[in-house]
Amino acid sequence: MKRSSLYVLFSFILIMACTTITTTQSPTSAPEPTSPPASTSTIAVTETPNASFKIADMTERLKELGGKPCEIHPKFTCATMTVPLDHFDPANTETIEVVFAVAPTQGDRKGMYVQAFPGGPGGEGIPYASTDYFSSQIQKQYDIVFFDQRGVGLSNPLECKNAYSAYFLEYLNANDTIGEEGFDTPEEQQAAIQNAQVFVDDCVNEIGIDPAKLKFFTTDQVAEDIEAFRQAIGDDKFMLYGVSYGTSVAQAYARTHSDRLLGLILDGTQDTTLTGDEIAFSQWEAFNTVLLEVFKACDADAECSKGMEDGSQAAYDELVQKLADAPIAYEFPLSSGEKAKRLFTLNMLDFTTYFQLYSLDSRTDLMQALASAKAGNILPMARLYYADSNVDIRTEKYLGDSTFSDTMYYIVWCSDDAYYSGTSAERSAKLMQEGQKLNGLIPRVDLDVLTLGLTCAFWP
Repeated sequence: MKRSSLYVLFSFILIMACTTITTTQSPTSAPEPTSPPASTSTIAVTETPNASFKIADMTERLKELGGKPCEIHPKFTCATMTVPLDHFDPANTETIEVVFAVAPTQGDRKGMYVQAFPGGPGGEGIPYASTDYFSSQIQKQYDIVFFDQRGVGLSNPLECKNAYSAYFLEYLNANDTIGEEGFDTPEEQQAAIQNAQVFVDDCVNEIGIDPAKLKFFTTDQVAEDIEAFRQAIGDDKFMLYGVSYGTSVAQAYARTHSDRLLGLILDGTQDTTLTGDEIAFSQWEAFNTVLLEVFKACDADAECSKGMEDGSQAAYDELVQKLADAPIAYEFPLSSGEKAKRLFTLNMLDFTTYFQLYSLDSRTDLMQALASAKAGNILPMARLYYADSNVDIRTEKYLGDSTFSDTMYYIVWCSDDAYYSGTSAERSAKLMQEGQKLNGLIPRVDLDVLTLGLTCAFWP
């Protein structure tokens, strides 16, 4: 139902490359992603030698802007910026507040090192503000800057928690008893389309603002918020680091304000030339490719493949077939000592597998849980599911992630990246047609290609 947020940290997709643009004045190192990218390329950026591009004292400038110690990170100073709701229409005088967190350098200042950090989209930046990611040399030369983009965290948050919870839990608990797995009958397709439309209507109503204003929370506006902050600080140029969805923000800024950059670092780069459907289907193919590689790696390791003598892929397919026949009933031990009767569904496995593919450790955990399921114990897989989905183990209610906005995930994704063209009915029909390749048990991971894409067909 959603792309990975910051609790699986820095990777956009495991097999994508990382592109780095640096200058002679760039930091000597950057925050290390949890899962290193497959490759790195470097492009030089020329600049005028000895150019004056920085203010002398960031601490003093933050005081002038009314900065105060950040509540959750006192080492950082939080400055609230009042920016235009629409940067691209001077006639629109409405404003919005966006919060930036800064840890001023204690050394010979070279400028700002701004983190377009959030994953998703929907991830907050300030809760992850830290200087621990950076070498001492960077901290001695650069102010470290994080921010909550408009619509999340401290920056005018928008939420439809109730609508999303209902939509998400319905997906997780679904049990397809008709035909192939997936939306392979007209009745199933119509129901999926109707559910998506109901979710959009409920979500927009719950957000509670004029739906016409949702378009002002898109990536190009976020990029202009960064430019407004640069202007307020007074530096001519700065370093910009984008990770995961943040690479889209960083690219949007660079396209318009490349002359304001000392250097640009893109980590886990999102291809912003693709449409929403192209991104969704390419991610779907990539995740299935990664899963096959995980199977191969596990089979080559005696400890990992223990208990799966016919191979981890065969064990996975066997589990999938069981879940396709019927959800697996099991008892979950609660902290009270009671055991709750639960059902584990195919969609729960699909969701869990997707989230576990983001790092070496989580892939290992997935294979260990798979071996347990092969031996007849689904409980380890269920534990992974609860951790990944943020569903409460005791109540089975969706808790969400306190540092991630499911609402902004839909707002940004559906506004930035169009799925096809035409009316809502034409777009949803086209997506459903293309999505027929997801039906059945193989490929093994379906992601949210249809559940997300169908909502975008109706998003205002």
